[in-house]
Amino acid sequence: MQFMATVTTTHPGTSVERVYEDLRAAIISGEYEPGERLRAEALAERFGTSRTPVREALMLLEGDGLVGIEPRRGAVVRSFDPADLADLYEVRAVLEARAAGLAAARITPDDLAALEATCDRAESQTGNSARTVDTLIATNEDFHRIVIAAAGSPRLSAALRTVAGIPRPFKTVFWNDASERARSLAAHREIIAGLRAGSTDRAESATRLHVLNARDFLTEVMRERD
Repeated sequence: MQFMATVTTTHPGTSVERVYEDLRAAIISGEYEPGERLRAEALAERFGTSRTPVREALMLLEGDGLVGIEPRRGAVVRSFDPADLADLYEVRAVLEARAAGLAAARITPDDLAALEATCDRAESQTGNSARTVDTLIATNEDFHRIVIAAAGSPRLSAALRTVAGIPRPFKTVFWNDASERARSLAAHREIIAGLRAGSTDRAESATRLHVLNARDFLTEVMRERD
């Protein structure tokens, strides 16, 4: 599963923050492949900074689970096996379900309208072209971002960020599958129903099931390909 895209985003803040954000985006997009070495000198040249911010950014990315620091090899893009992926999704299911539960009591009518709009936009997409998949991935990210923001918990948002770094190839495989696409969009509608009803239990259970279904599909794909 490979995807190549050049990330050219820039972010305000310190050099460490800028390198961290841009390198994280490059890894998730698939620009750097699993097992690829991340040389501090080359990255410093790419981002126009010294090696010190690069090294600090790599340590942050190690904490995110996207980079491994190996003896004599230095930093490398981490590879995911089925157990790694399952663990990541299981942690995400707990955290994101909690976010949905909090959002059920705090979400605004504008937030609900925005969530409905993401579903409408996703359901209007047909086929499996690269552009369609790109739109579905972006729309899905919008949906989850709105729910997490509506939870109103900065600490929970920060914790979720550490388990949200799913490399692009996994997302592409998921959204290319018609049955998984339909199931995911139906799950989004059910999450909205729970949020609209102000039901913590319904929003949490729908979100948990949604994330765990994605776990089951992707880990099975990995096992079949291995």
